[in-house]
Amino acid sequence: MKNPRLIALAAIILTSFNLRTAITALAPLVSEIRDDLGVSASLIGVLGMTPTAMFAVAAFALPSLKRKFTTSQLLMFAMLLTAAGQIIRVAGPASLLMIGTVFAMFAIGVTNVLLPIAIREYFPRHVGGMSTTYLVSFQIVQALAPTLAVPISQWATHVGLTGWRVSLGSWALLGLVAAISWIPLLSLQGARVVAAPSKVSLPVWKSSVGVGLGLMFGFTSFATYILMGFMPQMVGDPQLGAVLLGWWSILGLPLNILGPWLVTRFNNCFPMVVIASVMFLIGNGGFCLAPDVAPWLWATLSGLGPLAFPMALTLINIRAETSAGASALSSFGQGLGYTIACFGPLLTGFIVDATGSFRTIFVLFAVATLFVIGGGYFATRQVYVEKLLNR
Repeated sequence: MKNPRLIALAAIILTSFNLRTAITALAPLVSEIRDDLGVSASLIGVLGMTPTAMFAVAAFALPSLKRKFTTSQLLMFAMLLTAAGQIIRVAGPASLLMIGTVFAMFAIGVTNVLLPIAIREYFPRHVGGMSTTYLVSFQIVQALAPTLAVPISQWATHVGLTGWRVSLGSWALLGLVAAISWIPLLSLQGARVVAAPSKVSLPVWKSSVGVGLGLMFGFTSFATYILMGFMPQMVGDPQLGAVLLGWWSILGLPLNILGPWLVTRFNNCFPMVVIASVMFLIGNGGFCLAPDVAPWLWATLSGLGPLAFPMALTLINIRAETSAGASALSSFGQGLGYTIACFGPLLTGFIVDATGSFRTIFVLFAVATLFVIGGGYFATRQVYVEKLLNR
């Protein structure tokens, strides 16, 4: 193979397209799905927490899988399972909707952890630039998915099909294309592994860097998934809420450029974690306390706030000296992070059902902000996780 790095670049970008489409394409179609399948609000709530729950399961399961398969093999399998899950969930009743969602989200969870590792293996000297590339790529498609969900559904209904099934199922094509893109790299499974997987995983949960990364991931995602699931309801206008959610997603593009750049260019990027977290809190607080006053301002501040997420993804490679260290940080940080994150939509649903208002949710956002800042303090320190663990 003459230029495996070019193929790896294409495969990483195509794979990144699949990281959030199965989630963001669902929210605008919830009412249509409920009407068609007759599912309860409780099941919709369970669907809302399924992504983060399965992301956590996948992250903790990955070290065992990584000892048996290479990164390229796992990414190909994950993309195939993502596509299969998205087809299964539109193929029948509510039970298949749930089963397909579980499969797709587990596969995406595996991909979440593996993409930073793939960057380390294929582009060890270009971690910052490649992190920006894949983060921007997935952010673009994440923003497109909710924007296109309703128009695709309306078109399908117009031609006599079940709109939401066609709209959700169509994203499986991206997974199939991404899976195919990894096939040429399978023959490099030995040559491209930087270091053989360690028989004993690094106990990164004992390090301040590992815990800090987990808190950055977790509480940024905790707040983010509340917004992804409830922003239209917070605004009180489903159509405006869908537009604001698309705008909010688009604003992640500059963050995905800025985050890796800050981490790779500055010794101390903690002040930016603080500034961005405060912006995030102000925007989210606006949605909770005064959604009618300036919804576009709240969406803008909130959309520019989750800087900790791309920073944490890049720090996985920056805070590790070895591929094994990066793999351990990625698995633990994302596993802990998504375990925390899955409680965001769940707690929000309970609180809103109990109070009938989103005002109390501001407390959740405030607590999340404190943990992001605390985690960021430790994760941005100039230290390798192997040195902290004397490995």
